[in-house]
Amino acid sequence: MYRREFLLGAAATAAGLWSPQADAAGGTLRFIYPYAPGSGGDILARLLAEDMQKKLGVSAIVENKPGADGRIGVREVQHADPDGMTLLFTPFGTMVLFPTVFKNLPYDAFKDFTPVTQVVTYDFGLAAGPMTDAKTLAQLLDWLKKNPEKDNVGVPGLGALPHLLPLKLAADTGTKMEAIAYKGTAPALAAVMGGQIPLVCAPLGDLVAQARAGTIKLLAASGKTRNALVPDVPTFIEQGYDIAGSGWYGIFAPSKTPASEVDKLNKALVDSIHGDEFQAKARSFWLIPTGTTPTQLGAIQKENYEQWAPVIQAAGLAGQ
Repeated sequence: MYRREFLLGAAATAAGLWSPQADAAGGTLRFIYPYAPGSGGDILARLLAEDMQKKLGVSAIVENKPGADGRIGVREVQHADPDGMTLLFTPFGTMVLFPTVFKNLPYDAFKDFTPVTQVVTYDFGLAAGPMTDAKTLAQLLDWLKKNPEKDNVGVPGLGALPHLLPLKLAADTGTKMEAIAYKGTAPALAAVMGGQIPLVCAPLGDLVAQARAGTIKLLAASGKTRNALVPDVPTFIEQGYDIAGSGWYGIFAPSKTPASEVDKLNKALVDSIHGDEFQAKARSFWLIPTGTTPTQLGAIQKENYEQWAPVIQAAGLAGQ
């Protein structure tokens, strides 16, 4: 973690990047990441924390708060002081899917948080292993109808988009797919490459290396348009299926954080997201940097929630 002493930076205050309250408090800007360290998202959070130290003249750290599928870390920010010094850096599931998946969610994703900025977006991919020679979705669906006993798709956990996308494809086409949850993409990929199951659905970037090595065949990507980082993979939509869904990482503050603080944080964070170092690192993880206004992130959160809540309910995954 990046731990530096708090700097009472007169230059940062004069530039209007940080409020007098934060400087007087002598605190540390904390990014709470609700999962274990080491992932692409965690690495990006640390890059932003390091840059915030330079831009804002404050100490900035990343704290990993894993547990309960991310809910422990989210609650940490929910109950933090709304002074702009504690931020949630999270994948979209905690703020978009969990309100439907979990019956007694201990936070309100919309009322308890203030959007700050979307950081990156990423697509998902559906890939086939050696159990089937399908090279397109149409060929896959034909194969599934002929081999209904081989309808398993490996996913890195239940209730997220890699789980929902295949189920929506099956529902829309009158076929059947049975999701098998693994503890991450790696074991799901191993099962597909080993011929234990025919399919895997996971973040697109997790599948690219094996697809280029020829051990799996990427059949479709989940973006509305082709992914600029993997332009050779057609989308579900291109192949005639009305299925699209992208993931994202976003930053949220506790509710009641003053608008002036949110605005200053947004400006500094977006400037970092648009910087060359962050752009290069994000793209190395197959993530597309964005950097939105708080209002835009709020609209994205609401739109995605309304898009996926019915799918979660139809799949029988709501209210766990």
